[in-house]
Amino acid sequence: MTKVFIPGKLFLAGEYAITHPGNTAIIAATTTGLTVEISAASAQSSVFSNTISHPWQFQMARFDNHYTNDWRYVGSAIEIIRNYMTLNYKNRPLSDITITVISHLNGPLGKIGLGSSAAVVVGIIEAFNDFFQLDLPILTRFKLASLAHLHVQKNGSLGDIAAITYGGVIAYQSPDLSEFVLTDNGWLNPDIINDPWPKLAITSLPWPKNWQLLLGATHESADTKSALTNMNLTQKFLSDSQLIVQDIIHTVVVGNYAHFAQGLRANQRLLTHNLPAGYVTPKLAVLLDSLKDIAGKISGAGFGDNGFAVFNDNADQLIRFWQLHQIDPQIIVISAQKGNL
Repeated sequence: MTKVFIPGKLFLAGEYAITHPGNTAIIAATTTGLTVEISAASAQSSVFSNTISHPWQFQMARFDNHYTNDWRYVGSAIEIIRNYMTLNYKNRPLSDITITVISHLNGPLGKIGLGSSAAVVVGIIEAFNDFFQLDLPILTRFKLASLAHLHVQKNGSLGDIAAITYGGVIAYQSPDLSEFVLTDNGWLNPDIINDPWPKLAITSLPWPKNWQLLLGATHESADTKSALTNMNLTQKFLSDSQLIVQDIIHTVVVGNYAHFAQGLRANQRLLTHNLPAGYVTPKLAVLLDSLKDIAGKISGAGFGDNGFAVFNDNADQLIRFWQLHQIDPQIIVISAQKGNL
């Protein structure tokens, strides 16, 4: 039996610009995540989850990709690793298994915006790698999970996949996949996993030990895919974001909290001034107003979901204020880095 823990993710800086290849974001992996367990099965494969009421059953040897919408991320991850195995491990057929996914990325009030779909695809890839003893390099696992997620979502920076795969806090530069050709059924061919991905860069950042992350969950679900549709970001926005993020990276490396807070505020102003009004929801507006001299901002796509604060002192007053305004505060612990970057 195999059981793997998969972290969640929290975008700290560089949102939206990161969807354009070659731009950079800062992303943290969180110890709030999910587990994937695999055990051997005799007759057929089954997948169970605490967030989906009905299991999914299939034959590994005759996988026909006819999975329901609820299981689309799990199905996509299984399909991509099967395709990769066919290309690279011709004498290693995959046996039938029982998969159990237990997620802690949904609270009593709903999703908390820490990347459940990305965690699921990374979890399936990591668990298959462990159970079938494939010994895939961490970069290969990142690429497999990326292709599985892209196949379902059709867009995105893959920064959430990178953070969840590598752990810790990373500076992530998004790749340019535009030259790679789609197959007839809409997949980016698994062959490209063994090729260099132009512009891709993933760098571990040394997070200061006395900086504590506090999530402010609004429990208002944001649709990142819809948010990105018809979003025309100017070259000035992209270049300004890159300069701001590089400055924030420096403040993290040297541990300068005051300059870090200034950098996050600059990134937030850039996002607020360039995105539609709905990006800052009423709850997120309250969250931003509450920060004052505290480092923090909206995380991810906005239009709901969450914001965060980073504090190096007592946060009790901020926590009480958020609770008073129906913002759910949750202490976030950064997960350990995995593998070599």
